[in-house]
Amino acid sequence: MTVEPPLLRLLPLYRRVLRGGLAARTDEAVGFYEYELARFAKLRAVRGPIVPDGAATAGPRFVRLLHDLGTAEQPTWLLPGGEAHWRGIAREVTAGQDWPRT
Repeated sequence: MTVEPPLLRLLPLYRRVLRGGLAARTDEAVGFYEYELARFAKLRAVRGPIVPDGAATAGPRFVRLLHDLGTAEQPTWLLPGGEAHWRGIAREVTAGQDWPRT
């Protein structure tokens, strides 16, 4: 017996960063930090020691980027195929099960 709920509330779902994504995002964070330090080094070469080395500016953002790799929530992706695809997956997952349970 199929029962449709009188109200279905969909909330934003979040996912953790997948391992491959974690490596790529770590590389991006390191690349940002290296780029900023190199940029400040070029400025120092032209302007002298009056220009900071960049660590005080780039460092805090770099730390936040690294921290967010393991803790920040990321919105889930949209399911290609929309509702019809979602219903098909739901049927496959629940096939042969006593579901929904009351």
